[in-house]
Amino acid sequence: MLTKYKISKEKQLKELNSRVPPILNVDIVILKDGKYLVGFMNPKRGKQQDGYPQYWLFPGGRVRFTETPEEAAHRILTKETPGISAQLKKLITVISDRGHDSRAYGVTIYYLFEYKSGKPRKNDQLIRFKWVNRKELLGLPRAYSLDQRIVNEIDVAIRTRNTSEDEILVEVNKQNKVIGIIPKRIAHSTNKRYHRAAHIIIFNSKGEVILQKRPITKAQMPGYWDIHGGHQADGQTIQQTAQAELSEELGITTNLQFKKVRLLKLQKQAEFAHVYYGIHDGPYGFDRNEVEKIQAFDPEKILKGKYKNYKFVDILVKPYLRDLKKVWEPLRRKHKK
Repeated sequence: MLTKYKISKEKQLKELNSRVPPILNVDIVILKDGKYLVGFMNPKRGKQQDGYPQYWLFPGGRVRFTETPEEAAHRILTKETPGISAQLKKLITVISDRGHDSRAYGVTIYYLFEYKSGKPRKNDQLIRFKWVNRKELLGLPRAYSLDQRIVNEIDVAIRTRNTSEDEILVEVNKQNKVIGIIPKRIAHSTNKRYHRAAHIIIFNSKGEVILQKRPITKAQMPGYWDIHGGHQADGQTIQQTAQAELSEELGITTNLQFKKVRLLKLQKQAEFAHVYYGIHDGPYGFDRNEVEKIQAFDPEKILKGKYKNYKFVDILVKPYLRDLKKVWEPLRRKHKK
């Protein structure tokens, strides 16, 4: 079992003084309709910081002794962009800001947030705000050059914000209670920490199950036929996750019924799957970055292994079809009459 050490401030300072590491900073990029939120530094803060120049820049600040970088990102969202509601999506990049800050050498972690609602209010750190696109940021007078340097990394993060292993998930304990957040890449590397997912099984009125073929770009089980669903990301409820994944992967909305919670503890992850089902006859539309193909299958034939040339995610598909036999079997009988 991994040992956890509790470090005092005195011990931390002793280590810092002996090694003199760089300062750790977190900056946040809030995305809204293809634009980023930048704020203008409060001149009064600049005077307090030994003539530190004022810039248009992304909200940010130092990581506190007791914080994780993700916790710092949430604090900065609240303190430096009050009035804004946004969801933490993923890590953008990590860079050295050596020579850009007159106070100290540092390392800055940039996180991407997706705007949800609200309007930012001026505060002690930032007194004005504006939304800018890539071109406007690069041409903005008095823009912080370090922020301008990462526009390519921002573009990549935006394009991959719903598929990357850096997606920020909700973390839960052994009792399935929310305790914080965890990057997806970490959640998929250990079964000692727990996260949540919504698993959705859709049937049509004929009693057929609607499955998706996983694209070859997927890290796990590419080319297999699977149910629908996804992880509960930071800022979402599990019910919102289910509806969002259904819209993204099938292009539909429908009334979902809750079935059960199932703990899937695998070699490299531990996931509480919240299982939902629904009935919808399409038409189905889908994101081809997430799904290669949609097809209807006979549940009974899947359970009997009669689809010889198809690969199914058996740890999910067959158990859920058995669990939901009382849903799809009456539909099949009614259709055959």
